[in-house]
Amino acid sequence: MRAALRALGLLLLIAGLATCAVATTFAIGDEAFFKAGEALERHPDHVLFQGEYYAALLRHVVYILTAIVGGLLGTVGSAVLFGLHAILVRLARLEASNAAASRAS
Repeated sequence: MRAALRALGLLLLIAGLATCAVATTFAIGDEAFFKAGEALERHPDHVLFQGEYYAALLRHVVYILTAIVGGLLGTVGSAVLFGLHAILVRLARLEASNAAASRAS
């Protein structure tokens, strides 16, 4: 169980940080959002440009939120799993020392 928690923590850390990196790359390279913003600056009262901008804005915000949530879940979730692993290791040592003390008595 301890090894599984440690492996799952490592997997969650790698997956969360990879998701964060990919979503950040998509957010930085979101050309449609930047082009829609430039088009809206040229024609601020045009309804079609506003609709295009808000659709691109929604996608851009989703990229940013995915990066934040992926990074947080990866780091916090893996920290919790690594903490559980450490607790189980200490419990096993405590049980072993208690068993040795009871045999010595």
